[in-house]
Amino acid sequence: MTDRKVCILTGASGVIGYAIANALKASTAHHWHIIIIGRRPPPPSLTNVDGKPPPSLPYDVSIEVPDMTNEELVTSALSSHFESLRAHDNPEVKALNRLDLLVNCAGCSLGNEPICNVSADTFRTVLEVNVVAPFILSRWAMMKFSEQDDHSLARIINVGSVASESPRLHMVPYSTSKFALSGLTRAFSYEGRYLGQTTMTDTKGIVAVCQVNPGNVRSPIMSPAEMARREREEGFVEPREIGMYIANVADMPNTVNVLESTVMPTRMPLVGRG
Repeated sequence: MTDRKVCILTGASGVIGYAIANALKASTAHHWHIIIIGRRPPPPSLTNVDGKPPPSLPYDVSIEVPDMTNEELVTSALSSHFESLRAHDNPEVKALNRLDLLVNCAGCSLGNEPICNVSADTFRTVLEVNVVAPFILSRWAMMKFSEQDDHSLARIINVGSVASESPRLHMVPYSTSKFALSGLTRAFSYEGRYLGQTTMTDTKGIVAVCQVNPGNVRSPIMSPAEMARREREEGFVEPREIGMYIANVADMPNTVNVLESTVMPTRMPLVGRG
């Protein structure tokens, strides 16, 4: 096992985010120290095995922020945590004052109904959570990356959706936000090539920024009728499979990038005309 690498992960209270944490912890390429940040930690319904708490959780630090769209709350929480590491007497703890990976996985899906019933407030909320929050975290991460001498990993992974390629009916807020996230990914990918210039520092490093678009991930929030239909007609990708894929991308050096990729069931009717 190599030296410890540090990851900030959002969305660990959901099935995909939690699966990403598990997959990173299982990595044999790097020893990942995982910091989860969000409004709440993973619930027992997600963490427990056979109704019992697991012997260990797939993360090392949990930072709770009541509003992930509030830049001051998010950045002050992260800065305070890393400042405490910088000032620590233990060299091993002090060495964790670095960042190698940011995974923006948190998101919400509201307003999934006919557009006549969707308010501007609902639309705005989805954009705030799915686009503004990743911007806040990515901007902070860029500045953190610029402070380091070692940029061998330095990667941001945004978890999008196949909705950014082909929307489903009655999902205007969510689909719009995922199209916007793709734009954010590409813009930050360009900025990451010029880290010193975009952070106005003397760093010579680079940051790889990419997006993974899952499709038809099995989730308990789906209605039984819709789950049965998709199982019959399209199939599912399991959360652990998304986690494994993202962990593989995270373990690559940042001289290589997978700009945008789609992970979906083979039978999903995303490509073609039926």
